[in-house]
Amino acid sequence: MSKRTKWGVFSLSQYPDQTNRVDALEADMKLFELAEALGYDTAWLAEHLFSTYGIATSVQVIAASVLQRVKRMRIGSAVCVVPFNHPLRTAADYALVDCLSRGRLNFGIGRAYQPHEFLGLDIEMSDSREMFNEGIELILKAWTREKFTHEGKFWQIPEAIEMLPKPVQEPHPPVYQASISPESFDKAAENGWSLQLAAPFSYRTYREEWIPKLADEIKRYEDNLVKHGHDPSTLERMILLPYYVDRDSTHAHNVLAPHVEWFYEKVSSHQLNRQDTAPVKGYEFTMSEGAKSRAMGYLEFDKLAEHDACVVGSPQECVDKISRMKEAFGLTEVVIWPNLGGMLPTRAENVVRLTWDEVVPHV
Repeated sequence: MSKRTKWGVFSLSQYPDQTNRVDALEADMKLFELAEALGYDTAWLAEHLFSTYGIATSVQVIAASVLQRVKRMRIGSAVCVVPFNHPLRTAADYALVDCLSRGRLNFGIGRAYQPHEFLGLDIEMSDSREMFNEGIELILKAWTREKFTHEGKFWQIPEAIEMLPKPVQEPHPPVYQASISPESFDKAAENGWSLQLAAPFSYRTYREEWIPKLADEIKRYEDNLVKHGHDPSTLERMILLPYYVDRDSTHAHNVLAPHVEWFYEKVSSHQLNRQDTAPVKGYEFTMSEGAKSRAMGYLEFDKLAEHDACVVGSPQECVDKISRMKEAFGLTEVVIWPNLGGMLPTRAENVVRLTWDEVVPHV
């Protein structure tokens, strides 16, 4: 018997109108409360800097707030940006979140993708993959060893120290790798990590071919898991979907269109290189293809909806689209994003309810 598909709710804390930020943050908390009451499995949270693209600057901080409101759901980072903080600070903060949640943390990790954030922090963006690799090595060392040292390119710990608290989950919270590029899938397979997939970013890279391309990468990931001695059946494959469902399909499209276009325009504008015309080293493929997608009109709403870069429509339409993705990707968790781009809280709440009642039972 196949495992039950998990369902999550995601928020990026996108508030184009910053005069409403306090009430909007409270609306996010209420959305997660509603999701828990209905039966959703996971609250997924993100962090971003210097833009209304997302004003939650620390997953750890917003997770602590969400944990005051939900008592059963797991808490997931989507993602913790490893290069932006000292790995021992990250390890300690997330271990504390795992303790506060009594072992309900999903640790999603990535290396970031927006040049303005690296510029603001005075971090060389081309170093991000090396920083990511060294940082996660140090985080896992801190979680699993009593005392440890470290000698790396970016961080040094010359004398043995012990990081406290240790996480509740053993040997450590489950790790999810944010995966778009082949290198990310390879890293996840080598280490036996779960996958964190996101329709917006795979679509921006591969356009109308994003579903078969992603399916191919997942097949390669699973083959590589076996080569490295890991059991694919023990790992998760979650996907984040910009999402809106309404019993009137036309109304769903009309409501979502300006919000999803705002999001795609925002992420595209942030990824434009501000210093020269060449893509940043280590991001050549995704930046070049993302720029093509924008120039070719693939980020206009009709194209986004046509190619399921956002899942939108009637309950049955959403069931059909998600079911196809579940089959193609071997999904274990579907994560809906109903409040992107300043969506009215009442509309996001209606989406969460209708999805639970008329979509979840049929996927």
